[in-house]
Amino acid sequence: MDDFLEIIAVRHRQGLYTMLYYLCWAVLIAFALVAAFMLSNIVGVNPETGGMVFSWQSLLWTVVFGGGAFLLWRGSDNLRVEYDYTFTNGNLDVSRVLNNKRRKYLTALEMKDVIRCGPAAGPAFMKTLNEQGAKKHNWFVNRDAKLYYFYFQRKNMKHVIIVELNDEMVAMIRSKNYLPRGVWYDENGNSSYGASIS
Repeated sequence: MDDFLEIIAVRHRQGLYTMLYYLCWAVLIAFALVAAFMLSNIVGVNPETGGMVFSWQSLLWTVVFGGGAFLLWRGSDNLRVEYDYTFTNGNLDVSRVLNNKRRKYLTALEMKDVIRCGPAAGPAFMKTLNEQGAKKHNWFVNRDAKLYYFYFQRKNMKHVIIVELNDEMVAMIRSKNYLPRGVWYDENGNSSYGASIS
């Protein structure tokens, strides 16, 4: 039987972000209306000559307000972020979900490739963060949640991912020798095999 577990990390205190989301959409709609109005004024009729006139100023304001509306539309999804973690037989998949609409696949990590991992606290975690050239990825939404790190190397690049896992997924990851011997370190810097971080 396969080991499979999927969990979704959602923001615990969403109230402020929900308010910002709706405020963002109100401003977005106002910007879009101004851009549409300015767009209609780009080409007009000269009342004196009856000929066509082109307004560079209207074009500029159309681009400014239209671009602002587009950036607000793209940015508003970042106010509603979730992380999806799936563990299947020694493989951890991480995705970011924006506003329940857009999913960005972030990584697939095989536990056999992990160099060091454990709770995101203590001397082993601090040593990992100070690894020269390691790229840190904060893939969580709640700083006060149980956070765990996984340090690995891929294509000659060192990576440290910090994720928000529950006890059930941690137990599954640590079961059946999915992790290499001695890579799990607790908050005191001790590995599960008695070695300590230096």
